[in-house]
Amino acid sequence: MEPPALSSLIPHLLALKLLPRTGWLQRGVRDVESVAEHSFGVAVLCLLIGDQIADIDRGRLLAIALLHDLAESLLGDLPASATRLLGKETKRQAERDGLAALIGHLARSDEYLTLWDEYVDGTSREARLVKAVDRLELMAQALAYERSGVRGLDSFWPLDDEWATEFTPVAALAAHLRTERSRLSG
Repeated sequence: MEPPALSSLIPHLLALKLLPRTGWLQRGVRDVESVAEHSFGVAVLCLLIGDQIADIDRGRLLAIALLHDLAESLLGDLPASATRLLGKETKRQAERDGLAALIGHLARSDEYLTLWDEYVDGTSREARLVKAVDRLELMAQALAYERSGVRGLDSFWPLDDEWATEFTPVAALAAHLRTERSRLSG
């Protein structure tokens, strides 16, 4: 156990609970989810969906899910428009540097950074599943906001579900969300 090292992370974890997801704010959504709420949703979905997929390492899957947005406690939730303006590589390096600053003093920091790199690069099935579930959770949240009357969220819906085809349960859930959205719009 590393109490002094871990104690420095607590304010950052708490910050994620208060950090609103920027993309929703840009579209005028009120009472938006926090980054922590989003990350929790991704982690729970990874747990449940991962149970349905053969040869998935649950520990790696959940570690990647929990780490994937941790750097946002330092950088904020950079929306897609920021990525377009900064470039993917600049955003990636800033996020990696932020994560390294947060966890660099932990005994397993190299392992955690490697898992985060896997996520960004999609170099393992676990990383690709977290990426797919991250997108799936975004669609589910968009649908929840649309059910409450919010409009103008089309950009949160991928044009197709090609990104989901590697994992049958993800593809099925994405199709279900699209069906529910179609019913909502009449």
